[in-house]
Amino acid sequence: MQAAVDFSQAPATAGRLLGLDEDMFPAYFDRYPFKIEHALVGHRLLQLPALVDLAGSLNRPILYFKGDHAINQVDGGSATGPKRTFVERNLARPELSAQETIERIESARAWMQLRDVGSDPQYAALLMEIIEEFRGPVERVAPGISAPRMDIFVSSPGATTPFHLDEEHNFLLQIRGSKTLSIADGFDTAVLDRESLRAYFAGSGELALYSPRLEQLSAHVELRSGEGVHIPPCHPHWVQNGDEVSISVGVLWFSDVTARRRHLYRVNRWLERIGMNPAIPGDRPMRDAIKALPLMVKRRVRRWSKF
Repeated sequence: MQAAVDFSQAPATAGRLLGLDEDMFPAYFDRYPFKIEHALVGHRLLQLPALVDLAGSLNRPILYFKGDHAINQVDGGSATGPKRTFVERNLARPELSAQETIERIESARAWMQLRDVGSDPQYAALLMEIIEEFRGPVERVAPGISAPRMDIFVSSPGATTPFHLDEEHNFLLQIRGSKTLSIADGFDTAVLDRESLRAYFAGSGELALYSPRLEQLSAHVELRSGEGVHIPPCHPHWVQNGDEVSISVGVLWFSDVTARRRHLYRVNRWLERIGMNPAIPGDRPMRDAIKALPLMVKRRVRRWSKF
């Protein structure tokens, strides 16, 4: 896999939050990891005191675990075995509450995900401001932006986030500290074989099987404050935090592209239940188009109805 392309030479201009090279964007978006710059480092909502308050008021579960777990959290064997999620893996946590962990993040040896912080109106407004900045170039490549979400990650020095994948489009923006990501090529079946991908869309969970040989099939990205990286959908990755407290923001969303893929796997499960052996998504483009047609019509009608 080629190294992550660095678009951070296109800085965020005055009055803008993101620096995107819109000429290069279509060639790399959803295909390769690439870096950008952003202007969110000093934003008041993304500083540690504000995040301590958010952790105390957020009306949803907060994921947080010790930061010294192994990169691989998946046992060998069938991809259709027990659920592979951070929660069901029952990873050890600090002996602190979520709010205490973030208050003591310097020494807690932990990492934390405040998921879907857009339930707070101030963070929802910031998320929409970010979305509007990249809506134009994204819609030209993957139309139908839907269900946008903002997650905030707070990590202790040296913490490791195990190998996992997300099906959404994803920008990860570094606010404080630094981290290194190893982003494996999700298009390569040596990284994510077809049975593992099928199991993922059947609900097996976000954790993926890792081995050191995958580093040869991965882009290695070092993020410092003011930088961000695009992680294509279903590209498994793991994260090594730097030697300071890290704060980063994940901006994730679905589109016609991601909805189509999930729909194809869902239709295949229905066909399997009645004894058929459907083609794997991507093997028969014409059949894929027929299977996806009802969903694509529904999504487009929904967009047209807003006008």
